[in-house]
Amino acid sequence: MALTLFTRFPNPFLKGIRRIKNVGKVVYVTFDDGPTLDGTEQILEILDRYSVKATFFCCGKNADENPDLLKKISDAGHVIGYHSYSHRDILKTKSSEWLADVERKSTVSEMKLFRPPYGRILFRHYRKLKSKYKFVFWDVMSYDYDASRSPESIMKMLRKSVREGSVVVFHDNAKAKKNTLTLLPQFIEMMREKGYSFGIIDNV
Repeated sequence: MALTLFTRFPNPFLKGIRRIKNVGKVVYVTFDDGPTLDGTEQILEILDRYSVKATFFCCGKNADENPDLLKKISDAGHVIGYHSYSHRDILKTKSSEWLADVERKSTVSEMKLFRPPYGRILFRHYRKLKSKYKFVFWDVMSYDYDASRSPESIMKMLRKSVREGSVVVFHDNAKAKKNTLTLLPQFIEMMREKGYSFGIIDNV
């Protein structure tokens, strides 16, 4: 089935955030998929240790199953966005089922910020949802979920790729846990050494 998609680097997506310009040496750390028992609390502990605020794009299913963790994210001063209910891939899901999943009510479905799973969305879905959500993509993917990539190789990539206003994606899930918890302190320290501060997308 042929699909017309706005993908991860969607030129027509004029109102979607990918990188935030004219902010100087600020970088935006984001986390997809949580909250989970596999890593949310450890991620929060690291962020608190470095006094860094981030933006968490949470799946409705995980948020409904882990309300205490969701509250901890909010109470710590982080911004919460929406990442669909159960993280379905539009390339592998019927159009109507994908939309129904996004529109399914949950504790996070009414959040203002929305990141489509895998950064993919059909034009007709975007047209339907754009009045409700501010779409947030990214310009730097950490690939922390890829077990074949070592933290060293990922850090090397991040060192070269991150620039002023970059929106960087990490993940809050079991698959990425090992890399994420290793990378996050290193990434924060590296950016601080370069003179960067950390922003939350809700303030943009």
